Amino acid sequence: MQCPLSGCFFFSPSVIFFIVAALSLGLGLLSILKPERSILLYQKIMKYFNWKVEPIDPARELRGTRTLGGWLTVLAVLLGMVTLLKF
Repeated sequence: MQCPLSGCFFFSPSVIFFIVAALSLGLGLLSILKPERSILLYQKIMKYFNWKVEPIDPARELRGTRTLGGWLTVLAVLLGMVTLLKF
């Protein structure tokens, strides 16, 4: 089955998947290593849309951010591996 993105861009769809995997890996590692910065990044993005976001329980928020960052990192690595093997 051919990738539906192959006719839309002048470069290979694998480049798009690698870019998404690299950005996801970077965001996942940021969330694992520096969860405070990841939370601040989210707050800045929401502030742009006129929303004020504050964690109710900061310790729990840090644990959750680290956990989800770990899952995002795993998914990014898997996406990179699938891209290497399938394209």
